[in-house]
Amino acid sequence: MLPDPQVITIDGVAISMPLVKVQGTESFYQSADGLSRLRISYTVNKFSTRYLVHYEEDAVAADPITAVNKKVTIREYYVIDQPTFGISDAKAVKIVAGMKTLLNTGSGLFVERVLGNEH
Repeated sequence: MLPDPQVITIDGVAISMPLVKVQGTESFYQSADGLSRLRISYTVNKFSTRYLVHYEEDAVAADPITAVNKKVTIREYYVIDQPTFGISDAKAVKIVAGMKTLLNTGSGLFVERVLGNEH
């Protein structure tokens, strides 16, 4: 079992998300205010196991057209689809480390460029 609570630090602020539900191969964590949510799960099939780390965060913002405040949600996913053989857990961990380095290249510049529709 993963540590409870899970903590994510965004812009220097630690957000604590205690475990709120376990359902089969899924665990759900949520901040006290309900604005931040984390789902961690896995699915096993014949050829691979798919691991999912899914983070959501809500905000209230004015619609630029109507100026009416509405709830908006950002969702970010990290998926690892590991074959049942041929790629070890140790190799998968190294790939995750490489992806983390890539995403943090230039203090987030890589992600900023992707969000700017570069590909």
